[in-house]
Amino acid sequence: MGLCEKASLAEDAIHAHRFVVGKGSALASSEWLDAQNSGRARIRFPLTPEIAFRVRLSGGIGQAPASDSTGNLIIAHGEPRVSKLDGRGRTLWSKRLESETICAPVLLSDGHILLVTHDGTTLVLEPTSGQPLYEGALPFAESRHRTLSIPTESGGALVASGTELVELDSRARVVRQTHVPPNVTSVAEFGRGLLAVSENGALSVAHESGDFELVGQLGGAVSEGAAVQNDRVFAVVDGHKLVAFDLKRGNATELASDPAVMLGGPPVLFANQSSLIVADGGFLSLHAANGSESFRVPLAEASHAYDPANRGLRPALAITDSAGAVAASRSDNDSLILTPDGKAQRLDGTSCLDPFRPTPSAFGLVFACRSGQLFGVSDKAR
Repeated sequence: MGLCEKASLAEDAIHAHRFVVGKGSALASSEWLDAQNSGRARIRFPLTPEIAFRVRLSGGIGQAPASDSTGNLIIAHGEPRVSKLDGRGRTLWSKRLESETICAPVLLSDGHILLVTHDGTTLVLEPTSGQPLYEGALPFAESRHRTLSIPTESGGALVASGTELVELDSRARVVRQTHVPPNVTSVAEFGRGLLAVSENGALSVAHESGDFELVGQLGGAVSEGAAVQNDRVFAVVDGHKLVAFDLKRGNATELASDPAVMLGGPPVLFANQSSLIVADGGFLSLHAANGSESFRVPLAEASHAYDPANRGLRPALAITDSAGAVAASRSDNDSLILTPDGKAQRLDGTSCLDPFRPTPSAFGLVFACRSGQLFGVSDKAR
């Protein structure tokens, strides 16, 4: 790999200590924007949104885009390639890889780019040029499971696949290796600890050193992960319940339940302790801090009902901003921005079959599709 430094496994990984470097400044550092999976952006969404640019990228898009502190986009393509785009969708650099990526790009605390590929390789790239700095190998027995990764305040990252978890340092070296049964559906960081959520609702926590240890149960299946805020874990359980688990007290609280409605997660968390989940594939369901539903907004116009044939695809993906606005995408429908006062503004011509979650950018938002389409949205006044 030329200048690339090969990383080795830590010999005594289970007793390695974590050193706090701090949070990075990226607008979207991982799949759900940050290491807490909050889905809450640092920027404010456009109040009078319009399409600022449309771009189609060759090679498609394989994972949810990342965006750095200035709103540049990091795109992992559907082929073995990664690109960096500016806030207008123009390519700054593009690099071929030996194997395609298996999870969203991660922006580490220092701004470097971490990629995890199908052949079990971890790559750290220099963000300005895309040149490889470090390379490592994941000690996973197999890579058939969904792989998840988040940045950590220690300057590295946490990577999970199936029941296996590893913590990496900033040079892609393994500093901790452990596992939790059964398969992990979400990883997050809270305070000085790391959290793993398993598909059966088990919650496991690791502190500065040592293995992950079981600390509680959400009370059912958690297929779509969880989010953390103020030492509370929020998740959709059994597809019908919104549950919060207090990591300090060790108890779970059922905030909302509707056996007749299919709910999707992970929940999007607002600063005022309220949350947003997806109901029956095509509705944004907003819940107050006590779990009561405050209102429900359809993602599609009445004339464009949800097609059950698309149920195999993720029906809706959403993020929020600090003011309480929501940006959302749904399969085969135009994207939508919901203002804090509840006004829904649809973005004509942004429909695609398989969208990713919206991505904060330099000028507002970018809506990305697996086909390679990018729709940049900004305020009309800009």
